[in-house]
This record gives sequence, structure tokens and C-alpha cells, in this order.
Amino acid sequence: MMKKRIDGHRLAQNIGEQVILLGTIINKSSNGNNLELRTTDGVQVNVTLPEPIDGSAEGYIEVHGTLQSKSTMNCSSYIVFPLRMTEQFDPDQYNELMVILNVLGPKKWRMHEDDPGF
Repeated sequence: MMKKRIDGHRLAQNIGEQVILLGTIINKSSNGNNLELRTTDGVQVNVTLPEPIDGSAEGYIEVHGTLQSKSTMNCSSYIVFPLRMTEQFDPDQYNELMVILNVLGPKKWRMHEDDPGF
């Protein structure tokens, strides 16, 4: 199944779907199994992780999983980006990309008729 990359403002339209979210870590639970994420467009999401996150993890994180509601996600995998890798990341440009991707939809990126798209 293909996961859709979305921003915080598209959470409600994708409940029950597998998605990819990018944001910053706001808070982590003491056991490391849950975190609060702020998406690049400023929406707060509570994420349940498949395994505890490193206590020193901070900065940008990409979470892959299923949306349970417009503010909760059950994560199947995640990537924590090192701070040095995201120093020049521009969240406004990323948000513009999210608008374009979601307006065009996945079928616009097909290479041939049988291709489901990216």
C-alpha cells in the first residue's frame, strides 16, 4: 500500500490511512514510546511509536504510520534527522511542496498506465 505524504492540515481527510508526516519533536514520554510532534505547518500530533525513541532525540522526525484521528497517529517506523542535516531546511518550502503534491495527487506521477504513481 502506498503512503501519502501530508501536512497537518490534511490529517482529518486521511483518518484510517497510511501516511507520512514530517515535523519537530516537542515532547517525549518518559518511556520513549510516545511523542508530541509539531508538523511543518504548525499542527500538533500525538504519535505512538513502535519502539522507544532515544531520550536525546530532538529536531526533525519523519513518522510513517496510520492516522487514528486528526490528532493521533500509530507509527510503524520513523526517521530522526540529525540536527546538522536540517540546519538549512526551509519548512515554508516544504509546505508549498505539500500543497502541490496534494493538489496534483499520486496519479500525476505515473510513468506508465500500470504504474500506481509515487
